Amino acid sequence: MRPTVVLGPKIVGFGCKFADCQLNRTGLPPSTMKKPLWIAVGMFALAAVGYIGAPFLTAWNIREAVRNGNSAYLTTAIEWPSVRETLKPSIARIALDLPNAEQTEPTNPSLWQRAKAYWGRGAIDSLVDSYVTPEGLPQLFTVQKTYRDYVSGDDGTNALPILERVSRAWARVKRAEFTGFTTFEIDMADKNDETRIYLGKLELTRVGWKLAELRVEFLKPASTTMQNFAGAL
Repeated sequence: MRPTVVLGPKIVGFGCKFADCQLNRTGLPPSTMKKPLWIAVGMFALAAVGYIGAPFLTAWNIREAVRNGNSAYLTTAIEWPSVRETLKPSIARIALDLPNAEQTEPTNPSLWQRAKAYWGRGAIDSLVDSYVTPEGLPQLFTVQKTYRDYVSGDDGTNALPILERVSRAWARVKRAEFTGFTTFEIDMADKNDETRIYLGKLELTRVGWKLAELRVEFLKPASTTMQNFAGAL
């Protein structure tokens, strides 16, 4: 009788086809192995698009909230104390024809200049505190629109398709860039006066992007634009 031959352990994958070997070693077919990578890439791309587009969407929503009187949204989308503090110097410089921070002030200002800077600045600050609020900004916009409609007639902007309105608003953007991972700045020309530029800074918080700073600048001397600025209010 022949002796019993004991075979060694079977080598899994030896002599098998490539696809079968891959299936035996990983438990998954090759096509399934590639899916997690593509899913990860797709999710990363969506996250990047969402991150880049979020501050633009916030800026647009703030604009629409002011136009439509949505004070509830404005309350949560704007850091009001910091916006008022950054806006006050701009408004005072325009209204009182004060020098820019970069300019050298007169060495011997007149009594009128000192009084204007002191008392006028206080009045401007008080107005900003009163009207740059979730309820005040929509009221200012309504007053401005009523005046312009009375003088020039309704421009029909509200009747335009949303894509056309977005396109027109985008055309007035002078600069838009991320200055940090959690900060975004956007400079936008005024709809009715291209020489007036709004400089906004948004910051990323735990609840999303918020407008944290706002300034106003002119492309020409403030003294020549005071009348236009007053008309905009």
